Amino acid sequence: MKNMPSQTRLTLLSLALCLIVSDLALVSVGADAPQESPRRGGILHLAFDQEFRSLDPAISFDNDSVPLTRLLFRGLIDYNDAGTAFVPDQAESWTISPDGRIYTFRLRPGTRFSNGREVEAEDYVFSLERVLDPKTGSQGQTYYLAIQGAKDFVDGRAPHVSGLRAPDKRTLLIELDEPLYTFRYVIAMAFTCVVPRDVVRQLGNRFQDQLVGSGPYRLAERRRGMWWRMERNPYYTGPDGFVDGVEIMIGPDKTTIAMMIEKGEMDLTMAETPTAAAFKRDPRRRSWLDGFEIACTQSLFLNTEIKPFDNVLVRRAVAHAINKERILRFVGGWGKVARTAVPPSMPWSNPDCPTYDYSPARARELLAEAGLPSGFKTEMWAFPGYYGKVAQAIQQDLKEAGIDAEMKVVSFAVFQDAATRRGQAPCFFWGWTQDYPDPSNFLDVLFNGERITETDSVNRSFYNNPGVNRLLNAAGKSLDADERTKLFRQAENMIMEDVPWVPVIYPVFPLLHHPRLQNAKPHSVWIWRYERMWLRP
Repeated sequence: MKNMPSQTRLTLLSLALCLIVSDLALVSVGADAPQESPRRGGILHLAFDQEFRSLDPAISFDNDSVPLTRLLFRGLIDYNDAGTAFVPDQAESWTISPDGRIYTFRLRPGTRFSNGREVEAEDYVFSLERVLDPKTGSQGQTYYLAIQGAKDFVDGRAPHVSGLRAPDKRTLLIELDEPLYTFRYVIAMAFTCVVPRDVVRQLGNRFQDQLVGSGPYRLAERRRGMWWRMERNPYYTGPDGFVDGVEIMIGPDKTTIAMMIEKGEMDLTMAETPTAAAFKRDPRRRSWLDGFEIACTQSLFLNTEIKPFDNVLVRRAVAHAINKERILRFVGGWGKVARTAVPPSMPWSNPDCPTYDYSPARARELLAEAGLPSGFKTEMWAFPGYYGKVAQAIQQDLKEAGIDAEMKVVSFAVFQDAATRRGQAPCFFWGWTQDYPDPSNFLDVLFNGERITETDSVNRSFYNNPGVNRLLNAAGKSLDADERTKLFRQAENMIMEDVPWVPVIYPVFPLLHHPRLQNAKPHSVWIWRYERMWLRP
């Protein structure tokens, strides 16, 4: 999904743990407590150190905002608790045509937005066209280009997407240009959550501050950069949430949030390494600390369109320059060293994939071969918090190899725009978390050159290798599991030979929670399901 801001992610965003840290139990919150029946009531208190870009489902795309977005908005289908199988959400049933091209969804009757209006199939047509519309600026756009007529719509050659149709109020048809195995996952992404077409047309950009959805909660109040408050949606007919509301504070730093949790003023937060270490050493507070793994790879992204990173020898030099074991120690051992693009927590393996050992000497040799015997200067973008601190540690490693990376620290919103905008950021440290449990979500989404866009590009390295593109496209069309695995392995091997990014850490995130918080089970796709959490009195 996802991007990862400072909170986890973060941002963002899926969770078998990749590392057992001494005697710390890396389990879900409340797992060691006696089993109790969930209780209804109370307010869930959360805090984040930075404002979200948006909780609009067309815009939201990080591990902090997506779980919150799903409190306000819902879509056609969902995942089960294990995150491996589909279950109905607003579609009571769906079928896929024998040729794999036409998806037919039948909406549940009585589903309503938080303003009381019934959800109609035309709202889904509008919502998907809104994601595709370049004016929206959605990072989800490229996921839906397989829909028939989508490219003509995006390029302005057609007023609507011909493959999106609503023959009646409860029936949605989605027709693809050709079969695409992963579209079943794509249609379950948060981008597909429905918005009311009449409200969005009326409000325009003001919709960001007056969100109207069809989820279990509705937006009650928001003050930009300060707080969000959500309350129950009285028109919601799906599985009810346990808490009566969710209050989100924006702005306090991690240390302050940890203190607020100790005072009972907050319920859940990601902990910084020093705070996690302090809680771990304290027998009284140790049970307040847990860890969870998501299917995530944290990497140094190299913009292959910006010199000198357009030279593969330079990119390989960078890969040899980073001391990943030191970086892992720097973050307190929360995770393990990353070697390949797809994390091991995915249902995936590629034993022959090229990897790069730490060797400053080899890095300098490669720079000399690239015509840069004295190294070079560049700019490394970062944002405050965990990712910025790791970026500074990487900066030290690069310096040893002769690479002078000047830090450019900006807010997360500015960082996200620059990192996904063509020709803007030469390199940056960030993470990618699975949107769905298939290796294509790392390989095809991040490295297919056909996914490059001028802004909001999901291909953050702007990497475009025609041979890789062909392999990824062939794997996307194949319905044969063995063939898909073979093609994806070949593609990953070529990608890692080209090194458009340097995998650094497969993370485990330290989590602080107040003892009253129960059932905070990480989800392999959605990260958190806040509506499933409940509070002891």
